[in-house]
Amino acid sequence: MLRNLHLLRALAALGVVYFHITSTAGLDLAWDVGSRGVDVFFVISGFIIAYIGAKKPEHFFVRRLIRIVPFYWAATLVVFTAATALPQFFRSTDASLQHLLPSLLFIPHLSASGEVQPTLILGWSLNFEMYFYVLFALALLLSTRWAPVLCVAGIVAVVVIGKLLGPVSTAFDFYARTTSLEFCYGIGVYYVLAWCERRKAILADSTALKLLVVLAVIASIVAIVLLEHAYKDTVPRYLAGGLPAAVIVLSALLLERLFGISSRSRIAWLLGEASYVIYLIHPYIVFGVLRLLLPRTGDLSLAMDVVVIAGLLALTSTISILIHLLFEKPVMAFLRRKLAPDASRQTAVAT
Repeated sequence: MLRNLHLLRALAALGVVYFHITSTAGLDLAWDVGSRGVDVFFVISGFIIAYIGAKKPEHFFVRRLIRIVPFYWAATLVVFTAATALPQFFRSTDASLQHLLPSLLFIPHLSASGEVQPTLILGWSLNFEMYFYVLFALALLLSTRWAPVLCVAGIVAVVVIGKLLGPVSTAFDFYARTTSLEFCYGIGVYYVLAWCERRKAILADSTALKLLVVLAVIASIVAIVLLEHAYKDTVPRYLAGGLPAAVIVLSALLLERLFGISSRSRIAWLLGEASYVIYLIHPYIVFGVLRLLLPRTGDLSLAMDVVVIAGLLALTSTISILIHLLFEKPVMAFLRRKLAPDASRQTAVAT
């Protein structure tokens, strides 16, 4: 079990929730950080796919669809129905049928606002995820052993071609964004971890290495927070967010796999399990509560801001855990039994 990755998932998801609570659309506070949790998710996804895919290629793509599609489709249809019935409560949701289909199929498509934004707002990141899964699945057809390397080559090639050709189409231009390189970082983490594990007998006895890994985690967390705002207009996201995220993920894995230092919190594990739900639905909980109950957030005191932030984090976590336990988990278990019987052994590290 990769317990530290579950902890990172929980922290990354709650970081994105905190960012939206404190953003200009929320409480409009000065220290609105946390959006780089998405970068952590991308790196983790790159690592997990390399970790699982090359070792268990059977039903790879089916397992990925089972993990991503059921709740995403359910949430998308709920939001589409609600936005159609009550459009005044959904400021940036394109509730048109012509936009719904590409949203459900994970095809980057311009919404009515002119942005590549699916019906379910945060589904944009799943467009990247599905693109990555397709590339990896194709790479597996060519070579199980070299699938991670082939996938990296494919992602880099698309980015380079995009830079050389300029605008081609909405979908291609989206896939050619440098953000996709963060999946490559995750694959790099997989190879570095594998190298270290082969030398575990030597490395695990190194106190200096353990201290270095701990310092790397701390430094990367500081860097990813500071770079989120200070240099966001000058340093590309794949560097300012992706590289610190990669170091954080690698360090968390090394602490667990080399030194036996891992999270044992049941709450962190459960939040990690529910992190996908937390990530996708939290904007509707956060902004729904703020607009209905606190329309004048600028008048709140500092103490009240803290209470609201804590309350929204707790509310989002509670609702998401319930959805995970009552809907997401049983639906995935059912589909795995029917479509990919061997997938149950992979649930501990599924992303």
